[in-house]
This record gives sequence, C-alpha cells and structure tokens, in this order.
Amino acid sequence: MRGRRLAVAVSIAVCFAPDVYAEASDAQAAELQALRERVKALEERIGPDAGAAPAADRDPIVGNLAFSGDARYRAESIDVGPVDNDRQRVRARFGVQAEITDSLLTGFRLSTGEGDPRSAHLTFSGGYSRRSLGVDLAYLQWSIAPELRVVAGKVAYPNWQPAQSVFIGGDFNPEGWSSAYRSDSGWFANAHHFWLQTRADAADSRQSGLQLGFASAEDAPARLTVAAAYTDFTHVAGQKPFLDGVNPYGNSLNAAGELLNDFDVAELASELTMQRYPGSLTVFMHLARNVAASDDDLAYAAGVTVNASRLKHWRIGYHYTRIEKDALFGQLMDGDFGGGSTDSRGHAFRLSYRPAGRWSSSLSYLHNQVNISSIAPRPFDLIQLDIDFTY
Repeated sequence: MRGRRLAVAVSIAVCFAPDVYAEASDAQAAELQALRERVKALEERIGPDAGAAPAADRDPIVGNLAFSGDARYRAESIDVGPVDNDRQRVRARFGVQAEITDSLLTGFRLSTGEGDPRSAHLTFSGGYSRRSLGVDLAYLQWSIAPELRVVAGKVAYPNWQPAQSVFIGGDFNPEGWSSAYRSDSGWFANAHHFWLQTRADAADSRQSGLQLGFASAEDAPARLTVAAAYTDFTHVAGQKPFLDGVNPYGNSLNAAGELLNDFDVAELASELTMQRYPGSLTVFMHLARNVAASDDDLAYAAGVTVNASRLKHWRIGYHYTRIEKDALFGQLMDGDFGGGSTDSRGHAFRLSYRPAGRWSSSLSYLHNQVNISSIAPRPFDLIQLDIDFTY
C-alpha cells in the first residue's frame, strides 16, 4: 500500500510536470526522465490489482458450488374397491454440490417428505400445520479415475433400471456406499453396500449388490442397454417391517408379525430405443426372482414408449407388471403401482408433455389388482396428474 501511494503521488507530479518544468535546465529534464522510468518500473512491479486482496485470502469454494432443485404439483384420485381417495400433493427438493478438488466433491439435498423413503411428496392435510423437510442426499464422491468413482453417505440408488420399471422407487436414496464404473466402450458396473438397520445388540440388517451391464452409444440409431444384477439382503427374515414395524408392503409375515423371508434377488433388464422416422420407439423388459423364497418369488414387467416426430414434445407409454408376494423387498419398490406393494399386477398408461424448457407434465392411469395371491384380488385404480419444474 505504501508503494502504491508513492506511485500515485509521483504520477500526479508527472502529469503537471510539463508546466512546472517548462523552462527547466537540461539537468532537470534528465532527472525528470529518470523519475518517469522509476514510476513505470514501480507500476509494473506492483501491478494493476495491488489494492485487491491477495489470492490466498479469497474464498476458493464459492466458484465451485452448483445449485439445483425441482418442484412438483400432483393431483390424484385413488379407487380401491368401495373406497375413493382424492388428494393433492407437492414435492420440492433443493440441493448444492461443491467441488473440493479435481477428484473430490460433496453434495447435500433437502426434500419434503412424510417419512416414507420411497416418496418425497407431502399430502395437503394436517390443518395447515408447518410441514417437515428432511435430508434427501448427503454424500462425498471420489473420482478415482475418469471411469471409476466411489460415493459414500446418503446416496442415490446406483443400479440402472428401465425408465418405466417400478421395481425400485424413484425417490429411494439408501445409506452406505456405492461405486460405479463406466468404460468408453459402453460396459458398466455398479456395486453397493447399504445399512437398513444398525443394532447394538444384534446383527445389522444390510443390503449388498452388484450390477453388470452394457449400453451402446447414445447417438446410435438404435440404443440398447442390458444389465444383470444380484442383490443380497441379510438379517431381514425374522425382523419387524422396517418402516413402521407393521406394514410389510405386500411381503409375507409369520405369526409374530415378522418378515418370513430373506431377499436374494436376481434381476435381468433391458431397454431398446430406436431413433427412426416417424419418431422414436422404446421397448423394455425387467425380470426378477427372489431365490431366498420358496414360493411367490417372481416379478416381471414389459412395456413400450412412443414419441412421434410430428408431436415431438409428446410421449405415450404403457407397461404391464406382475410382482408376486415375495419376489421383491416391498419397502423399496415404487410407491404408486399397486398402492406401493408387492402381490400386485396390472396395466399402467402414461401421456407426457415435455416442451423445451424447465417444466413438463404427465397424466397417468394405473389399472391394477392387489392381493393377487388370495382367492379374491382387489381392484386398485389410480389417476395421477403431475406438473414438474426444475431449476
């Protein structure tokens, strides 16, 4: 700062120098020239940002933050036999991601919710009371190499599944660690180890899994993704249902109200998208079997989505799904199909509108049956309108 004041003072003097020294001697002119050269050298040494804070004192993290969020308004009507339920719901999420180094980043996201890990929606009820927010994501990610990363904390579910599949709920974010590998040739692998319940006086209930797959290039006229997975749930049989201690979401219980089976689920899934005139066509299939169950152990789904080129913002989708009672761990599956339970089957139709921009909407109709293992399955029908915004 002292040097800068000197530079400013001398600069002012130099500005008035032609008038002050108009009749100076040759010796004085030489002295003035030497002074100008000293000022120039001083300015070069100090630099134009001499008065700014040193780089070491600046906050390096502010420029490395990325914010994101979304909001959804949902109106739906549920018909379960003689019972009708019309309700309005909302979901809002806001997250931030910070790049710590070139290979490390951390993320955090808040979300609405009512305690169900499969859904972040709030139902309009409760006498206008204040509603809760929860930690939806909280993780640290290490990119070991361009193809390999490891994530630990409360993380997004790592396994790929077809877009229309309902085997795993879209809002489900487990706790533990996962790793993902992606090669330039299209091969990929996902591994995870999650904690369902930690106990001080007994063995923990955990979930471990591995998925191997291949995805062709995204710009290919026909894009194929195929994957096989195996997920092992340990110390689940003999435990009360994990969410509320009562509802097994379709799975079998013993006489004490405990889960009857463990779940060792083998899966095979594929999705093919053909980008050809007059639009695009996507077909999928998803199979799963719980090899730890002796009966009611199979789940399967198949469907199609059409996007006509003349109506490029519109998509029409359909799938048929059947999930037997103990084929999947019910507390993780989609919260809409069959009321969010296994032991269900039926049809699902969807019409979506996705214009260019940050909003979209969809209208869905689910025509299902629940309790299909019984002699008298019950009907379950759902009409659902979603309006989504992202930012």
